[in-house]
Parts: sequence; C-alpha cells; structure tokens
Amino acid sequence: MRKLPLLILSLLIILTLASCEFDVATETTVYPDGSLDKTIAVERTDSANFVFNVSDWERSVIKKERKDTAKTDSVEYEKFTRFHKKFTSAEEANTDLSVVSDTILQVTSKFEKRFRWFYTYIIYSETYHKLNKLKVSPEDYLTQEDYAFIDRLPAEGQKISKADELYLSLLHDKVFSKYGEEVIYQELFDLSSIVVTAKPALDSLKKRKKDLRAAIENLDDRKGVDETNALLITLDSFKIPIDQTKVAEFQIAQKKFWKKIGFISMVDDGKFVNRVNLPWDVVKTNADSVSGNSLFWAPPTIKFLLKDYTMYGECRKLNWWAVIVSLGVIGITGYLFIRKRN
Repeated sequence: MRKLPLLILSLLIILTLASCEFDVATETTVYPDGSLDKTIAVERTDSANFVFNVSDWERSVIKKERKDTAKTDSVEYEKFTRFHKKFTSAEEANTDLSVVSDTILQVTSKFEKRFRWFYTYIIYSETYHKLNKLKVSPEDYLTQEDYAFIDRLPAEGQKISKADELYLSLLHDKVFSKYGEEVIYQELFDLSSIVVTAKPALDSLKKRKKDLRAAIENLDDRKGVDETNALLITLDSFKIPIDQTKVAEFQIAQKKFWKKIGFISMVDDGKFVNRVNLPWDVVKTNADSVSGNSLFWAPPTIKFLLKDYTMYGECRKLNWWAVIVSLGVIGITGYLFIRKRN
C-alpha cells in the first residue's frame, strides 16, 4: 500500500477533525410579482455563516426535540439557526447568495413570467454552482459515464442498488484521492512561483516539477517538519533561490488555498434539503418530490461538487378574463354568422 505524503495526510487529519455532518434546510416562497421569501436553517451556526452569505439576514434559534434518542429523564434537543430575508426580485436575492467566492456556496435564482393567452406561466429555478473552483480540470479523471451516473443519482437517503453503491464509492475515491491529490500538488507548484521570481530559477523548477512532487512526498520520513512550510523546505533542498520579500505573500496565498480545500470538504459532509413554494399549479419540474405547489430536492453533494446543479419548477394559472373574452368573441362571431345566413 502506498504511503500517503505528509502534506496530504496532515490535511486529511485536519479536515476529519474539523468537519462533521450537518443539516441545511433552505426554503423559498415565490410570489406572482417576482418577489421571494427565503429561509435558511442550519444545524450549526458557524456552518451557516461559512456556507452562505447571510451575515445581514434576520436570525433566530430553533430548538427541536430529538426523535432518535433513547427515553431518559433529560430531553435532548437539536439546535438550528434560522436565517430569513425577503427580496423584491430574484436579482436582489442574487446580490446576497450569488456572490462569487472560493469559500461561499454560490446560489443563483431566476424568475421568469410568460403570458400565453389562456394561461400565465412562472418558471423559477435555483442553481447551486459547483464547489470545485480549482485550477486543475477533473475532465482527465472523470468520464461522461461518470457524469451521467451523477445526474441519475436519486435524492439523499434513498436506496440505490449494490452496483451503484460500489460505483459511487469508486467515484468518490477517484474524485478525492486521485484527482484531489493531483490538484493539491499542481496548486502548490503554482504557489511556488510567488517566491521563485528569477526566470532562470523558475525555468529550472518547471523542469523539475515531478522531482518537486516526489520530494514533498518523501518529507513524511523526516521528523519535526512543519507541513505548512513543506514547499519552502523542498525548494531550499533543490538549491532554488527564494525571494524572501515574497514569503509573507506566499504564506497568505497558501492559507487561502487550504481554506478553499477545507470549504469543499466541509460542504461535502453536509446534507442539503431545498423547498420551493410556487404560487400556482405545478406543470413541470425536476424535483425529487412534489406536494401540492411545493417542490422538494435533497441532492447528494456530489451533484454540485464538479458542475452546476439546477433545480427548477414551472407553474401556471388560468386567465379567466382571456376565457371570457374568447367565449365572447366566439359568441359574437357565431351570432354574426347565423344572422348573415338568415
């Protein structure tokens, strides 16, 4: 079995200790005028602030008795933090939730109203933008069959076949081990260009890219190595000159990178449930389930890990005035036709 590099092993330990499964429930009520009423409830307050841009939303705490605990003298509760805000339009909601960031889940809402004489339609959608915003594309690691498998995965918690369970396990290994490890080393190599500023030294480093990776991997045999300085130690061992004035900039960039990796790992541990309440009768949707005018999704996080995931619903209402006008026109036309014949 291949030994994990110190850098990767340390990261996995940190993420395992820092992350635990949490629940996120989002709800949007759509009104005919295009205004939205949004609520986000999260099991852990720090997760809510970390996943969504809700710093200025109305906040309240909800306690809910646990149903899965054994009967004891003391009652155990689940604590959820509820964030709520009203928006006049989808565009206004996007100013809060569709912020482009490496450590915020970007959610874009879209509202469209169409008039078709007898019916007026509303098409509403919410898109969870992909978590993976790293430089290395996953296309070299995933096939079209992999993406097709992700698309047909059912809602979180629903049973899948043993064959699909095995495929999903192998897919996670492919994404987080093979692809994830390659991403980390490529990003570290790119970060090295911050402190390796001299062109001859940078050219030399590019020629020794594979050696750089192997050297970092071998650091796991050395005691007392600070993994946050693993790249600088390796560059020094290669006798590659480092611009000391850029070290502070390098440390900041490296910290941002690890924060980005931590965000992806943290969201992947979450369970998301999204509810959209439409104003009229539902005629089309890709929801996991429908109850009246309410649509429900519980997407596995892998659905929006590597690509955007859009949840949409279409509803309509009958335009009675159009029916009355049409019947009036038909009646007058019929009357004129009969009168002409007579």
